[in-house]
Amino acid sequence: MWHRRGVVASGAALAAASALPARATALTVNDVLSRMRGQIGTEWREGGVDRIAAGSGDTVVTGIATTMMGTFDALKAAMARRANFIITHEPTWWSHPDLLDGLQDDPLYKVKSAYVRDHNLVCFHFHDHWHQKKPVDGIHAGMAQQMGWLKYRDPTERPYGFQPSFFNLPPTTLAGLADELRKKLGDRTLRIVGDPALPVTKVMAWWGYNGGLDFLDSEADVLVIGEAQDWDVIAYAKDQVTTGRRKGLIVLGHIVSEQWGMKYCADWLKSFVPEVPVSFVQLAEPYWNLKKPVFAINTKL
Repeated sequence: MWHRRGVVASGAALAAASALPARATALTVNDVLSRMRGQIGTEWREGGVDRIAAGSGDTVVTGIATTMMGTFDALKAAMARRANFIITHEPTWWSHPDLLDGLQDDPLYKVKSAYVRDHNLVCFHFHDHWHQKKPVDGIHAGMAQQMGWLKYRDPTERPYGFQPSFFNLPPTTLAGLADELRKKLGDRTLRIVGDPALPVTKVMAWWGYNGGLDFLDSEADVLVIGEAQDWDVIAYAKDQVTTGRRKGLIVLGHIVSEQWGMKYCADWLKSFVPEVPVSFVQLAEPYWNLKKPVFAINTKL
C-alpha cells in the first residue's frame, strides 16, 4: 500500500512539475553581445579593439554598467550596483588595444585582475563599433544630447565614422562657450586658446583625441576637442591666433569629452536588453585645480 501511494504521489508531482512554465534561460555576456551586433546598424568587424578585455563571455549577467573607461573606480561603482558586465568605451588595461604584454608582474595589474576575478566581472571594450554606429556615431549623439545641441547640428555633416560634428549655435563668445561646456559637462579643468571675447557661432567638435591640423583651417570659429599633444594642435592654434586669425580652441580632457556618449549607450542597451538593470557610471574627472581642489576618487577596495 505504501509503495502504491508513493507511485501515485510521484505521478502527481510529475504532472504538477510539467504544468509549471519553463525556467527562463540565464542571460550571458555572449547573449548581450549578439544583440548588440544586431542593433549597431553597421557591419560588425573583427580585428579592432572591440573585444572582451577581462572575464568570460559565458558569464551570467546580473546587471550592465556602461562607462567611459574601465578604471578601478568604474569597476567598484558597477559592483555597488550588482552590475557584473561593464561595457567601457576606453581600455581597462591602460593601452588603447588593452594589451597585457609586460603587465603580468605589474603590482597594480595583479590587484585589479584579482578584483575582476573575485567579483566575477566582465569588461568589454566597445570603441570602434560605437563610433561607427548608424545612423549616428554613438559618442557624438550622446555628447550633443548632453549639451542640448541636437537642434543645432549642421545638416551637411557626416553622422558617423570618426568624423567631427559641426554645430551652428546662437551667437556667443569663446568665454561664453567655454563656460557652457564647463557647466553642462561638469568640466572643472578645461583649457582655452584664443581671445575670450571672440564671437562664436560655428563650432567644430571632435570629441576625444584630435591631432589633425587641417581642422583649425575650417570655417568653424572654435574647435572643441578632448585632448591633443601640446606641440601640434595646441601650438598650431596658438600660432593661428598670433597671425591674427579669429580662431579658438577648447581642450576638455579625454574622459569629459566623450563620457556622455556612454550614457547614451546605456539608454540604447535598455531598448533591447530588458532582463537586467542597465545603468551609466559617470567617472570623476581625474584632475583638479588649485582654486577648487576636489578629490573625488574612490580609494576603498
